Amino acid sequence: MDIFSEFINKNQRALAKLITLIENFDRAGFEILTRLERRHAENSPAKKSGAGKQIVVGITGPPGSGKSSLVDRLARKITASGEKSTIGIVAFDPSSPFTGGAILGDRVRMSNFTSPDLFFRSMGTRGSLGGMSKAISYILRIYELFGFDFIIVETVGVGQLEIDVVKMTDTTIIAEVPGLGDEIQAIKAGIFEIGDIFVINKTDRPGVDKIYCEIAYMLGLRRDKLLQDGINDAWQVPIVKTNCVSGEGIDELLAKIIEHRDLAHGTGRIAGNRKMRLCEQYLSFARDFIEDNVMGELSHDAEFKALIEKGSINIFSEDGGPNFKNVMLKMSKLLTEKIKSL
Repeated sequence: MDIFSEFINKNQRALAKLITLIENFDRAGFEILTRLERRHAENSPAKKSGAGKQIVVGITGPPGSGKSSLVDRLARKITASGEKSTIGIVAFDPSSPFTGGAILGDRVRMSNFTSPDLFFRSMGTRGSLGGMSKAISYILRIYELFGFDFIIVETVGVGQLEIDVVKMTDTTIIAEVPGLGDEIQAIKAGIFEIGDIFVINKTDRPGVDKIYCEIAYMLGLRRDKLLQDGINDAWQVPIVKTNCVSGEGIDELLAKIIEHRDLAHGTGRIAGNRKMRLCEQYLSFARDFIEDNVMGELSHDAEFKALIEKGSINIFSEDGGPNFKNVMLKMSKLLTEKIKSL
């Protein structure tokens, strides 16, 4: 299959194959991605950072808050809206630190829903912190180049590391649920600083009014802090109550996402987010390149092993014995050779 040509023709198999190449950091995948970027720039000179009114939506929250059910309900609502909107979803599950495998439960939950306007990809985090894979910034760009109107990212739901999602998305949705006792954890995690929309899911449970008041109180403190800093945010963060079994609140949630999308496009925030993601793509590539090409060699270095055997820390001292500065200089030389061989 000619992935480049089929991708341009909106073949979802080509999209899936390209994502696999990028996820495995295969050079062929990055070469195809570069060609797609060049073609996009040539065909859309005025929209190099994105097309139309695309939006990247991140959904995060504690385990059991119904994130997967929200994604499923939103996908059904978007594809059935009659506006011919397309949606690309990437959902993450935690990978085992022992085998590297992941259960990919989101794939099971959404297995009974298919649509030609929907593309769904479920993947493991592969040891990456922040609730997402290292390849997320590339995958989001691939989705943008494919032309999806709505791009949804669902994080793993591991708690205080979830705030990384704000770096990758235009609209961040925080899903909460009554009865988890997670309010203090959410405050500690900085969740209230990053949420653009708050969702109280599973409203058939007791305690909905309690958690609503707690969220509203914290958002009030957030607004007060912004005003003290001289920031008058035009967006008033909404709290939406939903029930994914009955479908209650899904229409309102989608309306708020569209409202926030329109505001973000109008203020230029979307373009800024695209540049932020591009920066993260370069930084991510640099980090992964160093880790793959240098860190593995470090454990085999004789001087490094001597430092470990010595049993003490020696970073800069040049007393004639082994020191870590010399080890880093050797690694720097090795890194230079690896970069030149790209």
